Amino acid sequence: MTSVVAVCNRALSKIGDELIIMSLDDDTKPARYCKSLYADTRDFVLRSYPWRFALKRYILAPLKDRPLFGYDYQFALPSDCLRLWKTEEEQRYQLEGRCILADRNIFAFIGISRVEDATQFDPMFVEALSLRLAAELAVPLSASVSLKENLTKEYQQFVQQAKTASAMEGIQDTYTQSGWVEARI
Repeated sequence: MTSVVAVCNRALSKIGDELIIMSLDDDTKPARYCKSLYADTRDFVLRSYPWRFALKRYILAPLKDRPLFGYDYQFALPSDCLRLWKTEEEQRYQLEGRCILADRNIFAFIGISRVEDATQFDPMFVEALSLRLAAELAVPLSASVSLKENLTKEYQQFVQQAKTASAMEGIQDTYTQSGWVEARI
């Protein structure tokens, strides 16, 4: 079962640190840096790609105040939403700060939510997060800029692999039996 400490220890092992932390509250340099960097790094990796375990559907009602111009309604972006990924239908909208401006009086979308419970993480996300966290920890814990650069490249390559794997899991309307026949014609 994955935990925050397990993700941090995985990241520490990637920078060659033989210290294993037992808690983010340990009185050690690795624990202090993990505690300081973990949440922002987790949110960065979540936001960077629509990981399926973090997708969430939202339906919003408009705020009382309307936009000054350009759109008819505004909606508050939910506090757990890190990124608006896909709207219910093709519609014109604009994200400004933590508000969504749109022309419809209801705004439905799929967003990337902040998942804090590490037991909910996909195994590929765990690897991506540990690589990104290791890159962030590399300079403060090993004083190695080249290690940070290598880990950043490894992270980017791994996310590409994760995207490929994730794309294979989605439902694709064009791959129905009739879709295959139409595609061949």
